[in-house]
Amino acid sequence: MELNDGGAVQRKPLLDVTEHGVRCLLVPVTPEPHDLLSPREHEVARMVSRGYTNKQIAGVLEISLNTVSAHMRRIFTKLGVGSRAAMVAALTGENLAAG
Repeated sequence: MELNDGGAVQRKPLLDVTEHGVRCLLVPVTPEPHDLLSPREHEVARMVSRGYTNKQIAGVLEISLNTVSAHMRRIFTKLGVGSRAAMVAALTGENLAAG
């Protein structure tokens, strides 16, 4: 059995058993990009999307430039992106390849 969650993506259950009349169904879930980030990473990403430089972000948040860079590396890794533009696109659902 495959499940359709209303979108075009169908997911095969990892577990589908019935015990004592109760069905237990375990399906894989792919989190949304914004769900992967910590609150501070969200804040940094939001500032990047508004055009702030790393130095400006450090000043506003009163953290070191190295800390901003560490946040950026973690954000890039979590989102699987390699640039600030790709990060913003991933978080806003934009497709840079289209258009």
